[in-house]
Amino acid sequence: MILLEPSPGIKKHTKIDFNLFSQLLTTLLESNHKRDINIVAKVHKSKIAGTSLCTHVDGCRFLINLDVSNIKRRYIFGSILHELRHCVQKNLFGYWPDTHAMKTWKDYWYSKEEIDARKMEKLTTQMIKAYDAMIIMSEQFKKYNLNKIG
Repeated sequence: MILLEPSPGIKKHTKIDFNLFSQLLTTLLESNHKRDINIVAKVHKSKIAGTSLCTHVDGCRFLINLDVSNIKRRYIFGSILHELRHCVQKNLFGYWPDTHAMKTWKDYWYSKEEIDARKMEKLTTQMIKAYDAMIIMSEQFKKYNLNKIG
């Protein structure tokens, strides 16, 4: 299960339902990898404007420092998908990049882990559509009182 734990500041800035987003990510990743995935990622505001990054804490725990200087939904969702891919790289493939060994920006940009994480960003549009559809269905579910008979 993928669990995104946002800080109060992230909740306020993004207005994302992280429980729903976590459920969608879990469904997507577990069904496509055909295995259980255990990732717990705390999501905090990045202190570096224009930069999001992911830190491996231990085991299945990670810290995502999310850039909120650009509050556009596409940027926020894409950044989370990108950083979450780094969590998947560590969790499923045992791979964690040694960014200190990269001497230049070009080394970093063309490294296999960054290319892979940018591929995950290509799911941003569909993830936003799925997220929005679930929000609408939840509202309709409540509107029609489908949690009970009568």
